[in-house]
Amino acid sequence: MRIGFVILAHTDLYRVAQMVRHLSQQDCAVAIHIDKKVEPSEFEAFQNDLEGVENIVFSKRTACEWGEFSLVQATLDTSERLLKTFEDVTNVLLISGSCLPIRPVKQLRRFLERNSKTDYIESVSVENNFWVKDGLNEERFTLYFPFSWRRQRRSFDRLVALQRRLRIKRKIPDPLVPHIGSQWWCLTAKTLRAIINDPKRPYYDAYFNWSWIPDESYFQTLARLHSKSIASRSLTFSKFDYLGKPFVFYDDHLKELTQSDCFWARKMWVGADRLYDTLLDPKRANQSMSQAKPKEFDAKFEAADKQRCEGGTGRFFQGRFPYDRAERTGVSQTPYTVFVGFKGLYQHFPQWVHESTDALAYDSVFARSHVANRQQADEFAGNLPAEPVIRNRNPKGYLANLLWPHRDQHQCLLYDFRDSPKILNTLAHDPMAHIVLIRHAWLLNLLNRPASFENQVVNAKRFHRIEQKFLQEFAKPKAVAHLQTIALEFAVREPAKALEQAIAHIPRGENHSLKLMPERENVEGLDNLARKLRNHGLKIEYEYQARPKSKKQDTAYEKPYVVK
Repeated sequence: MRIGFVILAHTDLYRVAQMVRHLSQQDCAVAIHIDKKVEPSEFEAFQNDLEGVENIVFSKRTACEWGEFSLVQATLDTSERLLKTFEDVTNVLLISGSCLPIRPVKQLRRFLERNSKTDYIESVSVENNFWVKDGLNEERFTLYFPFSWRRQRRSFDRLVALQRRLRIKRKIPDPLVPHIGSQWWCLTAKTLRAIINDPKRPYYDAYFNWSWIPDESYFQTLARLHSKSIASRSLTFSKFDYLGKPFVFYDDHLKELTQSDCFWARKMWVGADRLYDTLLDPKRANQSMSQAKPKEFDAKFEAADKQRCEGGTGRFFQGRFPYDRAERTGVSQTPYTVFVGFKGLYQHFPQWVHESTDALAYDSVFARSHVANRQQADEFAGNLPAEPVIRNRNPKGYLANLLWPHRDQHQCLLYDFRDSPKILNTLAHDPMAHIVLIRHAWLLNLLNRPASFENQVVNAKRFHRIEQKFLQEFAKPKAVAHLQTIALEFAVREPAKALEQAIAHIPRGENHSLKLMPERENVEGLDNLARKLRNHGLKIEYEYQARPKSKKQDTAYEKPYVVK
């Protein structure tokens, strides 16, 4: 029993050299292919670094391109060189330059001795299209793909669309039955020789040369012709996200890797010194298969992929920008509050919230002409400029950057119907947002701004229309923000109770148990204004009758209320 390795490498050659030395010490035969696009000086330095190392050979170099037949050609050339040079090889593993053994080579050798006639290659019929993460499935075998998906994307997409429109369909050579699977396999030398020496190989090569991503289908299909026993699985662990990009392992994944029931894993971060030192230790003990938990291990990647697609609770990711269609994601990972209408009713309300609760309060961050900062500074924490031009470019990102530095603290901000509406969609679809709205609070803006009644009617209609649109935004089926409404008449008649309801969800420590009421704007004449607007045809939900004045209390605000 002798194991041979075919290594395809194109970068970080010093790490490849580490792995080659390790395999040579384990009496393994190694054939190395270095991408022709690697600089000649770098390749020469790599050869010099391995000078004197036994059991290794270099194959003819091919310029490899992702998704093209060049990767298959490089694999065929390197495999052929391996089998001709080391005729005693019984099993061949195809690995990349970023792979590492998660179990010792001696453990792999014993496993293959017990399964000496089995080919381990993931080979799934294209009818089972669940394997493909992102991209074409059956069409990769029936259409022509002369263009590079990465370098010539526009030409690639146009040609695919044209072939679909013209109903072009290539004939699949007999007796091939298309299969796909992981690029990384472990074949017996007998099966690999049969694939390389197949009399129809030039015909098959010409067919797969026009296929898309043939490195995931060439050996997977031909193995079905020549193998007598296939275990449709790979001995190299690799996982891909929903975009088809491989997950990368770092030093802190060392313990997790042993949960896999595979013997190798990719893709390793080149800077993971601890991984390389530990996994390439020749004295490393066997890792018992009984401790492997492949289902639990796979579940972690599925959870990570789901989080990548949908986001965590209250977070969105720039990786989806600008098409963030994930649901139940927002701009903060902790709850925050937006007070709507409070600016018109109370003076210095953010300061009062800050002093009365454990929350950090901001002023009107989304005012049209400015970005209000309670500290009167030109920027917020994290060097976020208080500039409306910068804010308006990406309101969602601006709010996320505003809340991030103090993410461990409940935060609040004011919003007014005169402010920019661009942030409303973000707020409505943010599960972390708690919106507290005082209905018809805009009446106070009209009351305390000198203007003719005709102008008041015009502005009242405009604010009423804005408020209705605001409520409709939060009533949409996909809106997940919590909307709490307080009637203006209740806020005027029972200010202490209204404020208690408004801040009840905000954390408050013992040092914030009692605070005086915030100073309120003038409300005298509000009931008269509401009645006049209602008589003019506006639907104003405000009915306020002042409580009878007592000798001890002339107005509701002469004796301070407290919030319990």
